[in-house]
Amino acid sequence: KDEINKDKIGLIGHSFGGFETNYIIAKSNLFACAVAGAAPTNFISNYLSEAKNTKQPNFFKIEYSQARMGKSLFEDTDAYLRNSPVLLAAAITTPLLSWTGLKDYQVDYTQSFEFYMAMRRLSKVHVLLAFPDEGHGILDRTRDADLTEKIEEWFAYFLKDKHKPNWMNPT
Repeated sequence: KDEINKDKIGLIGHSFGGFETNYIIAKSNLFACAVAGAAPTNFISNYLSEAKNTKQPNFFKIEYSQARMGKSLFEDTDAYLRNSPVLLAAAITTPLLSWTGLKDYQVDYTQSFEFYMAMRRLSKVHVLLAFPDEGHGILDRTRDADLTEKIEEWFAYFLKDKHKPNWMNPT
């Protein structure tokens, strides 16, 4: 029977849950590793962009939908800065696996790329997987199986002291 090791807990989230994952690891070192998929990471660039699926600006989504900022970027810029994981990346100590679909019309893949570049510049442990023919979720069964396997290997390495797969090594 496996015991739960309180020092080796993982965190995973997708979409707004991916945002929450990135935000939490920027504010806490509770987790031994994390996985974030298709996550908004920069409230400023996201706010000033268009949702490709609806062809509408993201203003409303960030002000009154999931993000619930309650005010515009211009009414409370500091809140947008304080709540953007990309701007909090310097505080992250948790190894992070991120993934995104390059045809994501809900959360633009550039959000994941911005976070990857911040983490890379800061020499943080971070791997970004980008799926060229996928959107907000992974629909192709082969690619979905590949992602699932990589997530399982990520958790196995950081939480169960298993071997480090070659795909985790930076190139």
